[in-house]
Amino acid sequence: MGTNQVRIKFLEEYEELFNEFWRNIVFYGGRGSGKSQHVALALILRGRQKQLRILCTRELQNTIADSVHKLLSDIINNNGFTDYEITDKIIRNTITGTEFFFKGLRHNSTEIKSTEGIDIAWVEEAQSISESSLKLLVPTVRKPGSQLIYTFNRMNELDPVYVRYCKTERARTYVRKVNYDVLERAGLFPVELREEMEADKSASLDLYAHVWLGEPVAQGDNAILSRQAILGAMERTVNDEGAVEVGVDVARMGTDRTIFKMRKGLRDVRMKSYTKLRTTEVCDKLELFVDHDKTVLIKVDDTGVGGGVTDEMIRRGYKVMPINFGAKASDPDKYPNLISEAWFYLASIIETISIEMDDDLLMELSSRQWKMDSKGRRAVESKDDYKKRGFRSPDKADALIMCFYNNAIGPFEYTPEATSNAFGGGITSGLLNSRF
Repeated sequence: MGTNQVRIKFLEEYEELFNEFWRNIVFYGGRGSGKSQHVALALILRGRQKQLRILCTRELQNTIADSVHKLLSDIINNNGFTDYEITDKIIRNTITGTEFFFKGLRHNSTEIKSTEGIDIAWVEEAQSISESSLKLLVPTVRKPGSQLIYTFNRMNELDPVYVRYCKTERARTYVRKVNYDVLERAGLFPVELREEMEADKSASLDLYAHVWLGEPVAQGDNAILSRQAILGAMERTVNDEGAVEVGVDVARMGTDRTIFKMRKGLRDVRMKSYTKLRTTEVCDKLELFVDHDKTVLIKVDDTGVGGGVTDEMIRRGYKVMPINFGAKASDPDKYPNLISEAWFYLASIIETISIEMDDDLLMELSSRQWKMDSKGRRAVESKDDYKKRGFRSPDKADALIMCFYNNAIGPFEYTPEATSNAFGGGITSGLLNSRF
């Protein structure tokens, strides 16, 4: 390593870039988060420690100017790393022998496929990488201990790199979403970028969501909730006067999450997420979530394993409303089932409520679709169909919908008769007083 000692400020959000355990490292999100700068700096620093062969690539690279060559060069020059020599084609460390080289995937497939000894491949602007390019690149980077690093801002709902690494669990893979708040918390978000961000936000919440929050560029025409309306609810602060109610979406083992969502009045105030909890453990956590307050109305997705939570919480003396999303809607002329009615009820009140800012929730609420059924009713796509499109289970959205759905059905009287009617077949039409 060179004799010059340089003090480097490196944000903790990006520290896993130095962890050689990971096969895949993925950072995605909006502009102004420092993704590319931190990857470049980490690779330069790692290249000063030992010899590495680093491929810097993207889907299309017509000239070296299209690559991260300039970014790497600027960091090297600004920090006085004189142990690197920079040419118009490669960047090389004169002490360790580390070499950075730059190639586009689409027009150099044969050359890249035959490249040996790659230690690290960094794919910048990875939202543009095609499925065929991924299939080419991944097996090419096959040296023991080699790594693939991806940085991107999503373009579409199902960009191949997002589906491959962010939507499914993959061994030795680190995934993190980062937005401008990462730099903001560190006091490193430039005034100039803040001015641009505020201008985009004023012009269009959809533009703001894509550029600065890393959300896909557009929704389908048959989305139930517009991203702009959801962001409006996440930006809005409303009075929290009113009863406390909780929505519970229950999972057991596997990758699905058990989600608790609490609202007070029209304000979403708290959320907890758990995985791999047994029924009694869910109930223990739920008691803590409501501070053992047995006056709080708890609405539980009563299908599947949720039925056990309903029974146990009632046994413990809590006020529980079982909800079966597959049950008959209160207005069967408009909706084929309760889940469709509940989603469209949320759409009807979205302009009046306040929701906590949450990237996962924004994605889940904005990506669920609907269609007309054979009877001309608005039907929300099934959870199975939603997951077949590449999305994970919309657990946070379902918990939020249950949290607010009581407004749609009017006051609920907790009586043994009402509870008994609700079991198995969901909330009966006699308990519903829809305002659709």
